[in-house]
Amino acid sequence: MFACLVFTGVSLYFRYMRLAFLLICVTIIILVCMRITNKVRQNRKSTRRMLLPLSM
Repeated sequence: MFACLVFTGVSLYFRYMRLAFLLICVTIIILVCMRITNKVRQNRKSTRRMLLPLSM
């Protein structure tokens, strides 16, 4: 993530606006995907816990 931000800053510094916009969009998409996968993992864990018998 930090590397994407650094490359975006460098491309903005050298006035490559299209490249900077592309890198910002890619970073946002990656962050959204990471959050979605984190929520899915948490939901799977909670459903597994609910499936365990109470004696355990």
